[in-house]
Amino acid sequence: MKLLMQRLQHNESEVVRQALEEIGRSGKGNREAIKMLQDFLKGERRMPLRVLAVQTIAKIKESPQSSAKEFKKPNVFQCPGAEKIKRVEILEVTCPHCHQEGTASVAGFEYEFACESCGGMIKRDIPESCIEKCPVGSECVGEGHYQKYLHGRKKTT
Repeated sequence: MKLLMQRLQHNESEVVRQALEEIGRSGKGNREAIKMLQDFLKGERRMPLRVLAVQTIAKIKESPQSSAKEFKKPNVFQCPGAEKIKRVEILEVTCPHCHQEGTASVAGFEYEFACESCGGMIKRDIPESCIEKCPVGSECVGEGHYQKYLHGRKKTT
């Protein structure tokens, strides 16, 4: 396990990925391996490796899959689906009312926003996100944002 821990600290992503896969194959039920992966997540910034580490932890845990009530949002790992919903995007828009072109700052959960020129409401499609199916999706983005996202998805589907 010490050799694998050293490989987790490597600068090359491929070496780290191979170490994570090896831990996934040989670390079933090993609390030391789980602790090692949690420590790895505290310092790792490369999102694909963070995702793989969380998947590896889930794979090597001995407990059966948790129910939605027992499932908790991870403290260290931030869900990419939630980040996309919370992130503010700057969009190039043409108002369907006054036909003025411009930009708009829109949060990922907003399906409509006001035109800066005329004040008319501009609607947009909100892409599907994993928070719709996640048992703790509302906890990741906040209940208010979650409800606005779901309302916007219903309006655009």
